[in-house]
Amino acid sequence: MLLICCEGKTEKEYLEILRYRIYRIPNYVEIKIIGETGQHKALIDHTVELRRELSGKQEMEEDDIECWAICDDDGMSISYNELMVYAIEHDVNLVFVRPQFESFLIQHFEQSKETNAAKIIKRIEEYMQELGFSQKYDKANLDWLEEVLDQKPKLVEVAITNSDQRLKQASSPFITVQNLVRRLREIRLK
Repeated sequence: MLLICCEGKTEKEYLEILRYRIYRIPNYVEIKIIGETGQHKALIDHTVELRRELSGKQEMEEDDIECWAICDDDGMSISYNELMVYAIEHDVNLVFVRPQFESFLIQHFEQSKETNAAKIIKRIEEYMQELGFSQKYDKANLDWLEEVLDQKPKLVEVAITNSDQRLKQASSPFITVQNLVRRLREIRLK
């Protein structure tokens, strides 16, 4: 079983697009994607709680549930390194995005180094318009991206490559979502 806990709706919606539309991971591979479960340490704590509950309900060992927590840089009260250590101590894989999840979404279209949230959203909206979508970007609605990825699934690979490249160039962690996306791809291929 794979348990993925996200800070917000956007991350959950994106991962569900990957699971059901892009990678079409079969139902016998149980993946639980939970959205809006807290931030930073609270998110990791909630993930551990959910793992404990799921193991009891499913009559599984906790070690048989692979856990991932996705968080971003919003109002962090501890350093990234402290958060990473905390995640490791609790056997949770940490996914980190600076400044926000949209930093990963833009990587589907360009290798962006932008860290200003408003500029990232503006750039996403420019791509949406170029692709024929007239609405404004809405964190709670990624239907436009689902349509684009359905037509061009290779854009997920572009996002992985661009994120890897950006991570190599950054002096501190920037985007690590590609690690979880790779894991989902691996599951599909098994």
